[in-house]
Amino acid sequence: MTTPRFRRALLAATVPVLALGLLSGCTATTAAETSPAPSDAGFPVTIENCGSTITLDAPARRIVLVNDDELPNLEALRAVDRIVAITATPQPGLYADATYDALDALSPLTTEQNATGGSVVSQESILGASPDLVIAPENAVDRDALAASGIPVYSPTAYCSNPDPELSTTATFDRVWNDVRSLGSLLGAGDQAEQAIAAAKATVQSSAPAAGTAAALYVSSGGAVLSPYGGPSMVTPVFAAAGLTNVYADSDQRVFDASVEDIISRDPGTIVLLYSSGDPQGTIDTFLNTPGVSGLRAVREDRVVALRFPYTDPPSVLSVRGPGELARLLDGLG
Repeated sequence: MTTPRFRRALLAATVPVLALGLLSGCTATTAAETSPAPSDAGFPVTIENCGSTITLDAPARRIVLVNDDELPNLEALRAVDRIVAITATPQPGLYADATYDALDALSPLTTEQNATGGSVVSQESILGASPDLVIAPENAVDRDALAASGIPVYSPTAYCSNPDPELSTTATFDRVWNDVRSLGSLLGAGDQAEQAIAAAKATVQSSAPAAGTAAALYVSSGGAVLSPYGGPSMVTPVFAAAGLTNVYADSDQRVFDASVEDIISRDPGTIVLLYSSGDPQGTIDTFLNTPGVSGLRAVREDRVVALRFPYTDPPSVLSVRGPGELARLLDGLG
């Protein structure tokens, strides 16, 4: 079986979840422009991350960001100005203008593809940026080699190579709060983390009027591979907050490959396609051209929508905006 978790490491009526004020409009722009000084209080600090121990003697001030999965949380923590190197240009329309301006000033590091299609960064290029923290999926860098050079690596928990047992249980929005706190502790931004969490919690409701069942799928290899998201993924709480029931919520895998026949047997009333590049209609067209999907009730009833991937996984403050974005798409179905 392939490992789409790593493949996607490269790569939001009554609405139950409203836009997160901290990340939208003028508030977000102001936050990105006025980064507070990190606090040295409480250092050295030690956290556990993906089975590894990270200890920092002082707040991280120079960050290499491999992919942009943690960019929403860095923005919420008002720490975008600490990023000194990137590997990917973020999708437009997700962040404050000041965030894009800050990243536009950086030259992306050179990357190569690994066997699963993921982005791998050489240790030499990372060392050249003189970071005191690397944020990356575990399979994108050599954690041990960087540690030997005195550079710690923090990985989004969704991309741990060997996740802790609790990460195989059904996800809730607590995953977002935990990840924001962990990152905030490494940045000396504990106050900003609590402010971001409080703002997000004020917008989250645990449920909405029932809108039926759904499956979230990532379509790859030109439609040849369909990968549903299970209970441990943020798809499950995002769906619940939009009134949907994830038909794969009983799976203890975050994401996996499935046959069209298996998806048909689950009979989802709606198909939500997650995409990280291109346009939504192109994603839908690719899916509809996949052999066998005409057997899905959701396809016959024209209940197929495309949602930008960052509004779900990995856990971030953008996940909090996911239900609102999803509800808007569902309203468009009539």
